[in-house]
Amino acid sequence: MKIIKTALVLGVLAIIAFFTITWIEKNNPIEPISDAKNQFTTKIQQEINLITELPDNKFCVDFYNKVAYDINSWYSDGRLGINPSENEQWKNNLSENLYSGYTEKFIRQAFYVFNNHEWNPTDLDIIRSECKRLKDSEFLKNGPTDNKLSEINTILRKYDEVNYFISSCENFSYSGFDLSDKFPVEEVQNKFSKAANYLNNNLENQFVNNCTSLRERLNELRQSMFNAHVRYLDIKINQWSELYSNYNSQPAYADNLYKPIENEIKALDNDLYAANNFNIEKSRLTKKWEADAIRAYNYFNK
Repeated sequence: MKIIKTALVLGVLAIIAFFTITWIEKNNPIEPISDAKNQFTTKIQQEINLITELPDNKFCVDFYNKVAYDINSWYSDGRLGINPSENEQWKNNLSENLYSGYTEKFIRQAFYVFNNHEWNPTDLDIIRSECKRLKDSEFLKNGPTDNKLSEINTILRKYDEVNYFISSCENFSYSGFDLSDKFPVEEVQNKFSKAANYLNNNLENQFVNNCTSLRERLNELRQSMFNAHVRYLDIKINQWSELYSNYNSQPAYADNLYKPIENEIKALDNDLYAANNFNIEKSRLTKKWEADAIRAYNYFNK
């Protein structure tokens, strides 16, 4: 009898529990998370798929920014999903798909530039900024993509290193114009050795070596440095010209002023510079300084 009563009680409790749970679920439904696409997510995914069809020889930063804007805008309006959770999920999924598709295309576009002989500075600026943006992204994962972005940065660093070196040579100057000062030929020789090392080692990077302008400018450094040496002597001659009146006699002028600068002009070495205009410039400087000696002669013998 007790067993029957106990069974009846448990049965009643089970029925009560069933109707209680049914009532709770009816009045407090759980929000579903659906994978169903809508017109907005479909349109964005179609645009992401288009990235693979874009040309490798033209950057598509504006296209990427436009799709990213649409994702964020429609996410803010709650149009990507039927509830907040799904809206957030779609935003993350689409953003990651966009990053993946665009990064793959960007890498192809960057190496299209690197494989050419002419490197446009504007293209390099785009590669530099986009590589940083993609490297800083939350969607970047360790693997081939990260390795390729790192390789792009390595190429840019080597390009910048060589370009900076060339620019420092092209704009080289020396500002010591006392009679005891001399143009730093040893420093010039070191720069020529470094330039030769770059050329002999393919600019130390197979892609940077593709850049024709860098190799051409390296080969022209001897002329550039010769021009710097000539400018230095021109300024020095100008600075010390017509100062013969500071000396008591022509021999004193010749020994203490004329000969030191004359020796600097004579020291110009074409074996070092191999400049096209070497003889012309050396002859011009010689005559320019000899003109001061003639004026000194006339001054002391008037």
